[in-house]
Amino acid sequence: MAYSVTLNGPGPWGFRLQGGKDFNMPLTISRITPGSKAAQSQMNQGDLVVAIEGVNTDSMTHLEAQNKIKSASHNLSLTLQK
Repeated sequence: MAYSVTLNGPGPWGFRLQGGKDFNMPLTISRITPGSKAAQSQMNQGDLVVAIEGVNTDSMTHLEAQNKIKSASHNLSLTLQK
């Protein structure tokens, strides 16, 4: 079940990613920092990242995903899947 999360910026957002096309793994939330913006949203460790800022992550490498997240200055919009 996919759902959307918008974190109000600026960063740090308070979560870590793992995976990416270069690892042959889906992008996944690997860690959420307690008390962070991510922790105050509905995000959970283990959720799949389907899209970042409306861009599908299927073909994104880990670095591309990180850069896309870093480039979000005001708000960060994610589509996640449980």
